[in-house]
Amino acid sequence: MRLSGITNLLVQVAVLHQSLSSAAVIRIHSRATRQIRNIYIKDQAILNMGSAWSGPGGNNGDKILQPVPMIKGDDKDPRYRRLTQLLKLNHHDHSIFYHNLEYHNHMAYILSSAYLFGASADHLNDIYEKESKELEPWKDSPQEIDPGNWRAHLGDKNYQRAYLHFFEEEMIKKGDNWKVTVWQFLTDKYVPDKNRPWENHQLLHGLMEGIGHPLIHLGYAMEMNDKNLAAEALAMAASSYQNIHEYVDDPNPPEPFITSTEIREILDKLFENPNYDEFCKNTGVGHPEKVLETDPPFLEFNTYIIKKERAKLAEAFQKQVEAAVMLLMTSHKVGDPRYDFFLAHTVTTIHALRVIIPMLEKELPEQEAFQQTWHLLRSHMVLTSVVYISQCRPTIKDWLLEEVDLDGKDWDYVKKKALEGERRFDSHYVKMLRSFEEFEKLFGKGDPSDEKHNLYLKAAVKFADEFKGWVGFAAPTAGMGKLDYKDVTHHQEHHEEHHDDEHHDEHHDDHEEHHDEHHDDEHDDEYHDDGDDDEHHEDEEHDPHDDEHV
Repeated sequence: MRLSGITNLLVQVAVLHQSLSSAAVIRIHSRATRQIRNIYIKDQAILNMGSAWSGPGGNNGDKILQPVPMIKGDDKDPRYRRLTQLLKLNHHDHSIFYHNLEYHNHMAYILSSAYLFGASADHLNDIYEKESKELEPWKDSPQEIDPGNWRAHLGDKNYQRAYLHFFEEEMIKKGDNWKVTVWQFLTDKYVPDKNRPWENHQLLHGLMEGIGHPLIHLGYAMEMNDKNLAAEALAMAASSYQNIHEYVDDPNPPEPFITSTEIREILDKLFENPNYDEFCKNTGVGHPEKVLETDPPFLEFNTYIIKKERAKLAEAFQKQVEAAVMLLMTSHKVGDPRYDFFLAHTVTTIHALRVIIPMLEKELPEQEAFQQTWHLLRSHMVLTSVVYISQCRPTIKDWLLEEVDLDGKDWDYVKKKALEGERRFDSHYVKMLRSFEEFEKLFGKGDPSDEKHNLYLKAAVKFADEFKGWVGFAAPTAGMGKLDYKDVTHHQEHHEEHHDDEHHDEHHDDHEEHHDEHHDDEHDDEYHDDGDDDEHHEDEEHDPHDDEHV
């Protein structure tokens, strides 16, 4: 989707007018909602939420785009044999979507992460036994998928098995070059409107659907060098394909007068955008899909600019890594560490990009690889922004992580917690710790004199020690959850001082209309809300499978 030329010009004028007024209000038409909405352009100065970008180790340039080591297993190694046996068993026995097609099969993530952390064959077996209890067998699809109809059922999870069979058969045709098939389908273009060639419906641009699980799956497939996982990833991407690509497809989206190369500045702008002050009150916490359904932040999306050059792409990647880590690790209340399930996926998806992006240069011509890298980084920005809004825009406090006292704890300590700690069977917990380790391998520890020295080890130790279960799920009646949220009451009072009654009434009418729509749609909510009272999650582990579109 993109703003029309006239609409974009209005946005530009409003931004330019900022020098003459404290806030500008314009009315634009959103094609996503087919209704008029308010956009408030507030101060364009960088808002202070702790933004700082002297990242650990500085910018490693080319290193970020170098391939990660692919796993080369030894069939004589009992650990590796057990891993491959269990992955094959899961591939054969268990569907990639289950529980009314709402949840994702996480078996490959925890098995692979635990293996790479050094798990024994017996522990891998224990993981499989526990994780498989809730999984479901494959069900036949309504019909087969073939080269002539493979696009006809995109986004329909009922075709997950048919898509898997189709991609497996296509890979067989390439023999040992099965990765060629993967990139062929990820970058295949279909342009229904020749006047809008950027809307070419590539699966690659939709990997962030389902809070990024197709991308995460693809990352593990490539890192583990596993053809079956790659077929599952393609099937997951095809079955999940919805509308995120619409915010990613256009290689040259409308560019406002004032732009930013900083993902944190985009989050700052969203933090100050009053359009979302009522979002969690009306929708509840843990519904990122509703952000794009109701009021996508077009302006913030288009403000984010990345040059399609190796060094700039690498720099943007590093900043998005740090932003994701800070968002997850420092958005809780001081003295009350809680970790949000949806924010966690901004970390695991950027880790997956660390695996995928370098492969683009290997598989594609250089400029096309840079272009696709740009699309993927933009898609991660979209996911991060949407999740940030859906989780009520918590404040980021860098010092909570920078001031962590390691007290002699190192990566061996972290790995022991991942493999022997009480949370060792939580797939998200284990893969989170491994993501932190991979970030340090990539960026280094940093300068000892820098406040971000040992940033990723600090994140891993803090998370390993403090994690007690996931938060981030609440119905509208349950309040906003457990993180350190913006004081919207104060913001609304400030807002009313700067807008006349007509604008206030219009905003109120929009709110009422949105509230009514939400009420009508409550019975269609695809998230499971057993935990309406978020206090349920305070003192015990929260299993995300109870509440979340996993």
